[in-house]
Amino acid sequence: MYRFGFFCSKSDNSLSTNRTMNLNNLNYENVEKKVKQNAKELIDLLEYSKSKNYPIFRLGNSFVPFISHKLFDMAWLDKLAPIFDETKERLKDFNIRITIHPGQYTVLNSPKENVIENSLRELEMFFWLFDRLGIDDNGTVLIHGGGAYGDKVSAMERLIETIEKEEWLKQRLALENDERVYTADEILDVCQATKIPMVFDIYHHSLNLSEFNPKDILKTWGNKRPKVHLSSKGDGKFGNHADYIEAKDFFELEKMFKKDTKNIDIMVEAKKKEIAIQKLKTDIKK
Repeated sequence: MYRFGFFCSKSDNSLSTNRTMNLNNLNYENVEKKVKQNAKELIDLLEYSKSKNYPIFRLGNSFVPFISHKLFDMAWLDKLAPIFDETKERLKDFNIRITIHPGQYTVLNSPKENVIENSLRELEMFFWLFDRLGIDDNGTVLIHGGGAYGDKVSAMERLIETIEKEEWLKQRLALENDERVYTADEILDVCQATKIPMVFDIYHHSLNLSEFNPKDILKTWGNKRPKVHLSSKGDGKFGNHADYIEAKDFFELEKMFKKDTKNIDIMVEAKKKEIAIQKLKTDIKK
């Protein structure tokens, strides 16, 4: 009934798309070894996802380790072409949506130009990778809004300005509300202003409340299938995700989006990943 997916690897890490290395060991031989391993395990993960009917999957940020780092030799990408070609061909066997979520240091509203430049470089390389692998435009590249830097209004304006200036970002970029700085309502404003999709995170929303119309979030996706994040409160520090999903959190999401929920892709952000989806589906049936 619902389209679920998980991120990067299996819960026991037996399969992963995030195999990497220490920066001190960055050379072509090590990069080739890791890309080859990540590509093989990506196909294995997609085979598993297909068998379980999980039609979305988030690729690990280290699929090509340090691809945006200044020490990464761009000539290596040509040498990796056979791996990319084979992976692109194999991806045609799966009707699975692939996305990616760069880390917390990829921000587009920093007052420091070098931070924005590095972030744009990171996004550019992930866009390039998705194009190289033949991933269609449902393959979004997701980031958070960034920091407030003592003046949230100016920071939001800076975020909008960066996206409008770098028009190519609109090909794949999506924004997500976070648990500390930018509420769902604020990210929705940015997405409406820039005409890019918004990924709604219901757990972050529960920690950083605001009022909005859920249908307005869906409209930011245009003709693309909307995507949301689902997780539950974990132990430890503020914002930690739980091992599993509490059914009540799913039903809260369903209540929010009503009949549209069945037309939304739900990325499960639980530590037990694929096992958490299995448990959630059982709990929903109960």
